[in-house]
Amino acid sequence: MSSMATVVMSLDLELSWGSFDHSFGEDLVQMARWTHDVGVPKLLGYLTRNNLSATWAVVGAMMRDSLPDVSNIPEVTHPHFPRHWFADVPRDGNESSNPEWFGASLVRMIQEAVPIQEIGFHSFSHVLFGWPGMTRERAIAEYDHCCQIAKELGFQPDSFVFPRNSIGYLPEMRQAGFLAYRDVDRQRFQVSHGRLRSALAVMADFAGLSPLMIRPFMNGELVAIPGSLMIRFAGGWRKLIPDASRLRRLRKGLDLVQRRGGVFHVWFHPENLYAERPRLENVVADFLDELGVLVRDGRVRCLTMGQLARECRDLASAQTTGVLA
Repeated sequence: MSSMATVVMSLDLELSWGSFDHSFGEDLVQMARWTHDVGVPKLLGYLTRNNLSATWAVVGAMMRDSLPDVSNIPEVTHPHFPRHWFADVPRDGNESSNPEWFGASLVRMIQEAVPIQEIGFHSFSHVLFGWPGMTRERAIAEYDHCCQIAKELGFQPDSFVFPRNSIGYLPEMRQAGFLAYRDVDRQRFQVSHGRLRSALAVMADFAGLSPLMIRPFMNGELVAIPGSLMIRFAGGWRKLIPDASRLRRLRKGLDLVQRRGGVFHVWFHPENLYAERPRLENVVADFLDELGVLVRDGRVRCLTMGQLARECRDLASAQTTGVLA
């Protein structure tokens, strides 16, 4: 794997799929429709004008124009959502009538963009792989549906991002043909408790602390790519995080990766640009403009998760066989 300073961006595209199990109402619908109509085209424009590639981790069910037959998918029984998982999804809806759920045209737009963008998966229906109520049978069905969609749309499904970073059923993911997944963020103080980990990350946002650079690693036959920094949305109490602090963290990451090497892995949800708009959009646009200059000047390179994973896998294979370039 090259020692050149590298930036990777993964974008979790969900529309309504990402939050319906917490609260499905008019606010979520409006956010998802804005993301479909405005947010994704704008974000893609910021990337392409700066000649940058990203990994778009898309919920598989929203890649279609309407909901396919899901009658044979094993049910999931997450304790916080006792209803049928697809209960809120309009069975007779399509992208024209329900753009808050479906975005086939967005996937085509991303596929046609220059420079090339990677399309990965954020599961098929945003079930939570590591939470109680998830089963191996449902995980296999999720992976299989994703791979079938990729075959229909003509792309290789290399990269997978677990909903809410809740990782599970990795052997089944590899058996389905995936190459890489996004691992949890690296922090200065590694803790296993989810809420404490989130609290530490929020404190770092307020303080504008430098993020950590990461290195991908082999986890069995899969490439694990930890995150460096999530750009947190600006809704609710999180709107109190100063925009200057958010941008300062991103700039510190760009500075650090140039000085020390490694990988600066930034990730966020396109939906997050909606709250308090255009605050977060401005932060992201400034970051992408500055990253674009660094890439044009040859000071950093910008890769997708799939590109980075193939480098990592090839290096591991070369080390095993004793053949290094």
